[in-house]
Amino acid sequence: MNIKDLSVIAVDDDEGMLGMLERSFRGARSFAAYSSPDAFLASASLDACDLVLTDIKMPGALDGIALTRRIRSLSPQCDVVVMTGEGTLDNALAAMKAGAYDFLMKPFSADYLESTVDRCVEKRAISAELRAMKAAREELQAAYSQLQASERMKEAFLSVIGHELRTPLTKIIAGAELLRGGCPGQEEVVSAVSGGAAELETVIESLILYADMRKEEAPPGCEPVDLAELARSVAAELAPRAAAAGVRLSVKGPEGPAEVSGDPAWLRSALRRLVQNAVNFNVAGGWAEVAVKGGPGASVTVSDSGLGIPEELVAGLGTPFYQLAEHMTRKTGGLGLGLALVKHVVEAHNGRLSVRSVPGKGTSFTLSFSAGPDTSPCAPAGPG
Repeated sequence: MNIKDLSVIAVDDDEGMLGMLERSFRGARSFAAYSSPDAFLASASLDACDLVLTDIKMPGALDGIALTRRIRSLSPQCDVVVMTGEGTLDNALAAMKAGAYDFLMKPFSADYLESTVDRCVEKRAISAELRAMKAAREELQAAYSQLQASERMKEAFLSVIGHELRTPLTKIIAGAELLRGGCPGQEEVVSAVSGGAAELETVIESLILYADMRKEEAPPGCEPVDLAELARSVAAELAPRAAAAGVRLSVKGPEGPAEVSGDPAWLRSALRRLVQNAVNFNVAGGWAEVAVKGGPGASVTVSDSGLGIPEELVAGLGTPFYQLAEHMTRKTGGLGLGLALVKHVVEAHNGRLSVRSVPGKGTSFTLSFSAGPDTSPCAPAGPG
């Protein structure tokens, strides 16, 4: 009998039967015997049990059929073989309905018991193999889904990068051709060429910055950074752009500093991109606000009265090369890297990026930073 890897429990009020079973399973990994269902439920552990053999008629509130049902609910991986001296069709059907693997009529020989257990062991091996195959199939499916996502990201990258490079490059080439021909209005042509070159530089800088940040698991430089001062500086830099777009840009913050530990260049880049989006995706006559909260767990929220983001698109925010609907992005362009960079920065500082948006009413992005030295990216490493 192939039982060396089995953990077996027998439940029967017949001492002779328990003795016979104990001899039969002498080579098993473990064997335990109980004289009633109550004793079994009070003391037995099903965590590592592979097989339970139980009589039907025993003293106590539960019979073997009810015990089988209880075992199968507590430990689905455990097989149950029901034994009885009353081999009626009703008993056999009741045992199978309760989840028993097999039904043995007493008295049975050691050879018959051996063949039953061998079949059970073979069935368990096949079930284990099927579970392993299912797990492997699920892993393959997950890997394939990741591969598909990577492929879609690559396609999105190629499409976006092609468009974003081609547009400013067209301006530069066309302007250069006009200048070569000595066309009138050279100032306008030079302005168009300069604008195209600036757009191209922005695209290239975004790609380089994203690649550089992805190489770093933690901010490269750590020092106290005042979010309120940073917000005022970024707002002052982008004020001309906001004014040109007809957007009122303001800063609201605490009277004192709102310090976090981190890399000032990274944090400035993240906040600048959020404020820039608040201006770009706004409406003429609208407003954009940078609100800073100090104290433990400082945060900065960038809100606007702009276009808002449809609910179904919010989940994708922060994914590299993810762009919103065409009607929202065609006037501003971009690689879809801005929020991916913001998310990377805030997570590198052990913070969190959250978003609230109502289509047609506006959007709020919040960078929240946890309080305490243990949550700071600048915290010294522990011993060991």
